[in-house]
Amino acid sequence: MTWGTKLPWGLICGLGALQLLRPLLSMAGVYEGTGPWGPLLLTALLAIVWVGVVVARRVAQPVLTLALAGAAYGVFAIALNLVARVFLPDAQGFSPAGAVSIVLTNVVWGALLGLVALGLLLLFRRRGGGEPS
Repeated sequence: MTWGTKLPWGLICGLGALQLLRPLLSMAGVYEGTGPWGPLLLTALLAIVWVGVVVARRVAQPVLTLALAGAAYGVFAIALNLVARVFLPDAQGFSPAGAVSIVLTNVVWGALLGLVALGLLLLFRRRGGGEPS
């Protein structure tokens, strides 16, 4: 397939890795005392970054790019969990079905953010902002 070589794989992996801030901050106890607002705020900020980067770079396939970034994050999060279980005895694991769910959920989240990015790219193109690269 030729489509795979045209995707911004570095960006996909970078955005997936950036999303690891959520579980890393959770493991570090940063969210303690924030209730649901700490994780929700960080999730919103990371979503804005994902969409903003894809729009700023005028990525040609924003939905696929961000869906794959979600998949990358899911795989990275599973790997982080496995490493944490070795070094942090209190870390909780998950089943194979849970691992599949993590990846699929983040693929859907990435695709939804990709649709937002696509809408913004189309809006900018209509207003004369140029073609996606």
